[in-house]
Amino acid sequence: MKGYHAYNDEELLDLMKADDQGAFSEIYNRHWKFLYKAAYYAVKRKEDCMDVCQTVFLWLWENRKTIKVKSNLQSYLYTAVKYKIANLIRQGKIREILIEDMLAHDLQADEISLVEIKELKSFIAQLIDDLPEKCREVFLLSRDEHLSHRQISERLGISEKTVDDHITRALKKLRAPLGRLACIFLTI
Repeated sequence: MKGYHAYNDEELLDLMKADDQGAFSEIYNRHWKFLYKAAYYAVKRKEDCMDVCQTVFLWLWENRKTIKVKSNLQSYLYTAVKYKIANLIRQGKIREILIEDMLAHDLQADEISLVEIKELKSFIAQLIDDLPEKCREVFLLSRDEHLSHRQISERLGISEKTVDDHITRALKKLRAPLGRLACIFLTI
């Protein structure tokens, strides 16, 4: 007798209908990866994908005597996986999990964004610390305390032109390393 791998799907189905467990095992081994990937594409959870695939193959074995495959077996099984997933979604068994996963992903993305913003702010603070003392002082009065050039000149006893020069110099030194982000963070 030839090995099961030598049979085509139609022959394996006929053997399976005659209660041949080896034929069923060959069908399973031949098609489970494809079905798992199809389920994973829709559900994105390993446990659910395995459950869907196991349910479809269990159904296949239990209904082996009455199954009529009109196209090819892989298409038939793929359609069964799609219907099983649709039923689970309709019953709400997967919907809650998908929503939880989506929310968890969004929270994780927000956490990453917050970390990136903190790092960027730290980088900007370091760049500001590297400015010459008077230039840094003028820049911080302008950006942190939101003082006008006139108010800064009065507070520090320097001309408005000098205040303008310090801010221009500070912005040039900060824009170079920040690149395109400078227009966002330095105007705040």
